[in-house]
Amino acid sequence: MQSHPKTISTPVKVHERTGVCDVRILQGASATEIYITATPEAGPPQLQAESLYRRVADVLRQSGCRIMQERLFASQDAQTTALAARARAYGDLDDGVLPTRLAARGCPGQIVGVQVHAVRSETAPRVIVSGNAARARLLQLGTANWLIGSGFVGHNAADGPAQTRTAFELAEQTLMQAGAGMKDVVRTWIWMDDILGWYGPFNQVRTRFFTERGMMDAAGKMPASTGIGVSPADGYRCAIDVFAAWGQPDIARRFHAAGNQRSAYEYGSAFSRAAYARTPGGVTVFCSGTAAIDSAGRTCFVGDARGQIRMTIENVQAVLRDMQVGDADVVQALVYCVDRQVEEAFIADYGAELPWPCLTMLGDVCRPDLLFEVEVTACRGARKQ
Repeated sequence: MQSHPKTISTPVKVHERTGVCDVRILQGASATEIYITATPEAGPPQLQAESLYRRVADVLRQSGCRIMQERLFASQDAQTTALAARARAYGDLDDGVLPTRLAARGCPGQIVGVQVHAVRSETAPRVIVSGNAARARLLQLGTANWLIGSGFVGHNAADGPAQTRTAFELAEQTLMQAGAGMKDVVRTWIWMDDILGWYGPFNQVRTRFFTERGMMDAAGKMPASTGIGVSPADGYRCAIDVFAAWGQPDIARRFHAAGNQRSAYEYGSAFSRAAYARTPGGVTVFCSGTAAIDSAGRTCFVGDARGQIRMTIENVQAVLRDMQVGDADVVQALVYCVDRQVEEAFIADYGAELPWPCLTMLGDVCRPDLLFEVEVTACRGARKQ
């Protein structure tokens, strides 16, 4: 992956990895959702992976929840070790759907962390097989349906735009097998290798695909989204996750503008600033990837990492307020820093202040003058275990 110009070669020690396993619970009348954010203890990759996945598996078994969505952030050379440890720890918890695997940079031989979203309800999630692989999980409760698809990728030998198109088509094929379509997608996560090298062509592909599917009209069908420079594992240029909801009136709503920011489509990016969905345990709010961009779409605090960090956090909190949730309702957060110096500044200024369960990692943002980006998921009334 192309490094940002400000990336430094010598790692800065930000904080010790303490082996955190944060669990947030959303309790509904007929279902319980949990969100796990797990980071490894310091040590060699095998011990990191075994300890981390044992803790995640223990939470899943004790709660009786089944996985809906899962991600692994680890260096490319630690991926195989992590997956082997996962298989041993999970046993019958493994339904065949692999986690979305992201190749974290700047941490050779190390695991950054794992995110898991799981649910306990009267019916268990059903695996959807598409393209000869288990790619998604579908949960049906009455007339309500939720599908989460993980790690859709294109052909490895193709260029980034071609991989993006194929990944969206595979996501659509999977949705159609479940009786849904792209207009039912509420949230996407798009992981890109060398984002600064082809973000323009990527936007063209996404906009064309969404236009062909009728998602760009005034009805508000553009999903909330993150498009970030964190490389998919195994050399892919692009990987896509999707969350879809359908089957009941007003099960989901997307907001082109929210908080302090206007529609991203005004400067060429086809996504909504936020979305919410009625989910099995209650209401879930998705705040798209957010950076230090003002209401006119301009980058602010150019060259000032702390200024960008502060404005980004304020922009996220403004979205949360608009969606009638707060910091205490955040169940997952991903924090992307272009280099260790930016990461160190974030940890120093907000590490003890924000109650969000965070995974913090290196990742390029969609503009070369942006140093920092955050995305969060929040659930009204969620509590920490």
